[in-house]
Amino acid sequence: MEQEKKESCGVLGWIGCHEDTFLGCLLRKCLDTSITGKLMGLLTVSLAGLVLLVSINSFTLHSIKSLNRNIGAVSIPQYKISQYILRSLNGFKISLLHILNEENLRKDDLNVLSNQDRLAELERMILALKNGGSILDVAKISKKTMDVFNVLPSDDTEIITMVDDILVEFSDLDQSFSELVEIRLSGGSEEARDEALDSVLEILDDIHEIVTTLAVRINDRNNDDLQDISRIITRSQYKTIIIALVLAVILIIGSILYINLIVSPLANISQKIEFIARGESDQAERIGVRTNDEIGKLAFHLNRLVDNIFSLNTFKAVIEEEETTTEVNQRLAALLQERYGFDKLFIYEMSGNKNNMSVAFSSDYKDVCSTEILDDCNFCRAKRTGHSVSSLQYPAICKVFPHGERMEHHCVPMLASGRVVGIVQFLYDKNVPQSELRDFEDRVKRAIRYIKEATPVLEAKRFASALQESTLKDPMTDLYNRRFLESYTDTLVASTLRRGTKVGVLMCDMDFFKEVNDTHGHETGDIVLIKTAEVLLGCVRASDMVIRYGGEEFLVLLIDVKGRQDIEDLAERIRTTMERTVINIPDGALKKTISIGYSEFPADSEGFWESIKFADIALYKAKEQGRNQVVGFEESMWTQDGY
Repeated sequence: MEQEKKESCGVLGWIGCHEDTFLGCLLRKCLDTSITGKLMGLLTVSLAGLVLLVSINSFTLHSIKSLNRNIGAVSIPQYKISQYILRSLNGFKISLLHILNEENLRKDDLNVLSNQDRLAELERMILALKNGGSILDVAKISKKTMDVFNVLPSDDTEIITMVDDILVEFSDLDQSFSELVEIRLSGGSEEARDEALDSVLEILDDIHEIVTTLAVRINDRNNDDLQDISRIITRSQYKTIIIALVLAVILIIGSILYINLIVSPLANISQKIEFIARGESDQAERIGVRTNDEIGKLAFHLNRLVDNIFSLNTFKAVIEEEETTTEVNQRLAALLQERYGFDKLFIYEMSGNKNNMSVAFSSDYKDVCSTEILDDCNFCRAKRTGHSVSSLQYPAICKVFPHGERMEHHCVPMLASGRVVGIVQFLYDKNVPQSELRDFEDRVKRAIRYIKEATPVLEAKRFASALQESTLKDPMTDLYNRRFLESYTDTLVASTLRRGTKVGVLMCDMDFFKEVNDTHGHETGDIVLIKTAEVLLGCVRASDMVIRYGGEEFLVLLIDVKGRQDIEDLAERIRTTMERTVINIPDGALKKTISIGYSEFPADSEGFWESIKFADIALYKAKEQGRNQVVGFEESMWTQDGY
């Protein structure tokens, strides 16, 4: 059966086609050809047409080039020279009139010298017409060269004859002018002078007529050459249009075949790409890979691209919704570990105003980088240079890396606004095959995309946090301000009530602070306030809060105190410490005292702000009783019905 089928196919079976017609066989071959093969076929047809077009027009272009060369190298330069000769003859006549009007002509007369120069220049021009050469057109007064051009001798017998006639006439002109000048210089007879002058003028007229005729002849020949070029161009245009139309038809047919063979397989890919671009397609919906040719590879790599883009966009959207930089760093670390399998990963953050960095994430604290780097981040090469540092590419590149004997490292700087704000460090065991290390480097390169996406988000959140921190702190004492207290009150009250603990509220006020400003100036007053803040911070615990409430008033919140006695003891410690503190000021030293009123929340009041008011009332009582003392709030101090 197969033999009968092969015989029925004939030549088609011999070339490996399984179609019954030649057209079907051709179509199958086109379908089986790679995209590169199809393009090469179309390119071959295009090049064949282009070669044909170039070949047909080569002779035309050569003819145009020859005529153009004759115009540019012969006709135009000859015409320029003829015009220059005519201008020189006119100048010669003008200088001749001045010579005739001179009563006492000298040999060095300017007009005589000018005409002699003109004769020399005319001789050079006429010889250039005859033999060819380089011509310099020099301005007479400034002596600057206006033009330099080359001229070739003409092959026109008529022009050659005219040039020879001009050369003969020029020789007579030179001789006649010399005789005229000699007669004038020697004081010869008027008859001899007139005869010499008539000879010069007659020769000038003859030369002028011959040169004018020559210019007309050159111009006519130039016009003939231009008309020949125009006719050649016109014929060439017709040929080009015809060939271009034929080539266009061939290319259109080839393009239609190419479009039909390529667009149909790509239609499904294009449609799905459009859906993904509009966000109408689920990311999980993949483009089907049915072949292993260029289209199949395109679909495969497009799926990978979509995965990466979707993953990057999703990752960025997620980390932008995180509240803190810590959460962003944890999210970044989790993604890098899960997606790329980094089991030894560390993220370091640079401090805002100090030259150190801290560990924002660590997969294993025993593998954290050198403490030298944490104390002074300039020891970190990646931070200092702003470039990735890999010990695989350059062994021992980092001198302070502490685990070099057992691990390779790749450190990637996190760059924001041209400065390094963090470092992501990847570690890998040293004693593994080279293939694993190359895979490690490849995974790092892919992970850098996520690091770059996370960096601006981290910096924005860090900046927002710093900005918020600056609005909640007093810039002079670096204590929290009243705005912080207002924003923190609800959290503090809820936490205190939930734990069933107590908060001591101390209202502290400097005694006679106005005298400091009046006596020593406001600069000294600022020093006193800063020193007072240091005393308050030195007396309380890390969990307590010191707030600059306003002016010279400070509010101290003692968190989780046991009872009223603890509050009073702490207040008394603040008072005595302040009383003993020596404050150095520009013009010496001084000591200041402080008055303190306190209350207990929620024992004295269920309202937190009411407790602050009660502490303020106790402060006023301390002031009334002589200052520099501690007074606790009592119910008898508040006589009103409500707060």
